[in-house]
Amino acid sequence: MAKQQKKLKVAMVGGGNESFSGKIHRAAIEASGCLELVCGAFGSTRQRSIETGKSLGLEPTRVYGVYRDMFRRESKVTGEDRIDLVTVIAPNNMHYPVTMAAFDAGFPVFSEKPMSCNMDEAQNLKRRTLMNKETYATAYVFPFYPALQQLRAFIRDGGIGNIRRVDTRYYHGWMGVRLETAGNRSAGWRVDAKRCGAAGAIYDLAGSCALVAEWATGLEMAALCAVGRPSVAGRFLDDDATVLLKFTSGAMGMIAVSQIALGEADGLSLSVYGDKGSVHWKQSTGNIWTSVTPDGQVKVNTVKQATVPTQGENRFAEPYGDDQAYIAALTEAYRDFAAGIIADREGKPFTSNCVDVDTALRIASFNDLAYRSMVFTSEGRQEKWTAFRVPEVVVLS
Repeated sequence: MAKQQKKLKVAMVGGGNESFSGKIHRAAIEASGCLELVCGAFGSTRQRSIETGKSLGLEPTRVYGVYRDMFRRESKVTGEDRIDLVTVIAPNNMHYPVTMAAFDAGFPVFSEKPMSCNMDEAQNLKRRTLMNKETYATAYVFPFYPALQQLRAFIRDGGIGNIRRVDTRYYHGWMGVRLETAGNRSAGWRVDAKRCGAAGAIYDLAGSCALVAEWATGLEMAALCAVGRPSVAGRFLDDDATVLLKFTSGAMGMIAVSQIALGEADGLSLSVYGDKGSVHWKQSTGNIWTSVTPDGQVKVNTVKQATVPTQGENRFAEPYGDDQAYIAALTEAYRDFAAGIIADREGKPFTSNCVDVDTALRIASFNDLAYRSMVFTSEGRQEKWTAFRVPEVVVLS
């Protein structure tokens, strides 16, 4: 009988008891069967972190008020008790400093998206991986939906012919009222430029759409044109936006995102139109995808082994993600990341499906350019299209 692989040990930054994402990541870590949460710095205050650690039954000496204290102490641990990876579930502005501190302490990082809300930081993170061999991934889970994998293969096998149009949509309604003034922490950081970044709905939702549009089709963005605005009185960041796309192939497309579309809670949807038909997928029915012929015949393709989405009771009052299919996809992302760590230690080749640092930088570039395009448009500037480019990152001498 083969010796059972010991579970890799996980440290978590952010994701306290009041965190929406924290419970989802912990569910995925537990479901993975190969990971174990052993320590963390869970909150913006020491007390919140201690309360979370206590509720999770963690060893009190491995619950920290500050992530830097955790890395300083945990980096000195040796043997079987040493943590194997860090997962980052803090607001956007913390993704970069926590990741870099974890690298300094010698730990691989699995970070929530985006890699950073600042392009200087994003490029510096990429530069760090060029200077040192660092294991890193961002938690975009869409490559781990079995139905999306099938749809992607169908497109790339020529199932819809030459692609003419790619549309993605990601609508939420839970921020359609001003929850941030009522103490909602998830809404609070999303409307704060210091914690979310310069844009709201663009940074929160549009990056996922851009990732799926390119990943599923194999096309690359060439240019974009964005409009957006804060719809709820008292906000400064956009909570509703549309991005027009041009692809290098000549195809056109659109990304529509909203945090204020009341009554919406179905996550991301994708439609790809070719000269031989079209394909469609919705996160709310994530185990199926449909193909449509030019004469309108619809074929529903169900992935039998895929988890069927069943959203939680608060689906209209919180971000998308409290969903069995989403957690299953996140679970596979964690398994993939863990397998990569093990393969690296054993000196074995491994091809990961996780979103790596290069793709993360590409999406960070999209976020930044979409924000800049949106600002130009609102100021009445003449530039309608912004050329898409990813900055070249080199190691500084």
